[in-house]
Amino acid sequence: MHIFFATDGSTSARFALAHILALPWPPPVHVTVMTAVNVPQPRFTSLTPVARRAYGTALATLRREAEATAEKAIMEGRRALEPHVASVATRIHKGEPGPVIVETAKACRADLVAVGCRGLGAIKRFTLGSVSDHVVRHAPCSVLLAKCPPEGDRLFLLAMDGSVHAQTALRILTDLDLSPEAWIHVVVVVESVRTPSSTDSWDRRREEKAAVPGRPGAEGTVAEELVAEARQRLGARGVRVTGAVRRGHAVSEILAAVREFGPQVVVLGAKGSHSPPESPLGCVASKVIRHASCAALIVRPCGSQLVPG
Repeated sequence: MHIFFATDGSTSARFALAHILALPWPPPVHVTVMTAVNVPQPRFTSLTPVARRAYGTALATLRREAEATAEKAIMEGRRALEPHVASVATRIHKGEPGPVIVETAKACRADLVAVGCRGLGAIKRFTLGSVSDHVVRHAPCSVLLAKCPPEGDRLFLLAMDGSVHAQTALRILTDLDLSPEAWIHVVVVVESVRTPSSTDSWDRRREEKAAVPGRPGAEGTVAEELVAEARQRLGARGVRVTGAVRRGHAVSEILAAVREFGPQVVVLGAKGSHSPPESPLGCVASKVIRHASCAALIVRPCGSQLVPG
């Protein structure tokens, strides 16, 4: 598989690197370490030769510092990864980090983009900055979003519904090279029926009205079947699997499960069964990754796959 690691050398990027090293990806693993350099050029109106020279000197200094920081960041990633993966490539690109990461990952046909939740910031280093939201929404593949160092070693929380994205998330966990000590907890939420307010958008009503598909009154049965299927498929890998059907609001219940279980990673589809087709990221996934205290693996079945084939 091909992991695309976007870094700026920040603490958050190092968290993403630690998760790449900690998770049991199916071999062989190839990693591209990439950073984006984006030195802003404020509009300059002075016409005096001295001022123009000073401005040019200042920009050149900023550019050299940014490029040196970028080189240091990718070499740090290379040194950490090389003993543990099949190959490591490095790339430095110029431009707005979010779009550059997405387009380069697409060009590289990456299976997964790994990125920290927060970067150094444009004012401080002019490199990666806070681009995780753009990457999660627009990446052509699955995204690993790191907020903290790996904790809850070998514990995974899988949030499911009946969507194609959730089924792909299940397949990804099934294909990981998990040890017998791994523990996966499966959660399916049956939404409480609520009366939407007049201010709710139709898209939000459609997505949040139910966490699992099924006939009216049959959601509980469908949810239990989803949990049973996940437990059977994951249990066949020789790992510990538990599961629960929870009732309530999908986001609240998934976040509550994260707090109770304390996983290293919460795994969920980028879109649910009721997400609008034109939306790149469902509102449930968006809220979970915003508020979860652990790393999140956001899974997309379209484009490149995390596990080829």
